[in-house]
Amino acid sequence: MLLNILDVAVIDKKVILNALNSDFKDFEDALQNFSAQNNEGFKVIVTRNVKDYRTSGLSIMTPEIYLKSLKDAGL
Repeated sequence: MLLNILDVAVIDKKVILNALNSDFKDFEDALQNFSAQNNEGFKVIVTRNVKDYRTSGLSIMTPEIYLKSLKDAGL
């Protein structure tokens, strides 16, 4: 049921190399970021750890801000 509302991002060689060569301080955050950026369907990373994603090309939101954006959009 969870997979009906979530997407699963792929981590492949390209994602790992991007993560290794990035300015991210945390490797796992870099993997999440680049796997999401590698998938056109991903627009937002929802995390409580916003500060570690400063260099991301995606929108980064806390859970509270994300839920508010859904509410404001009428979803």
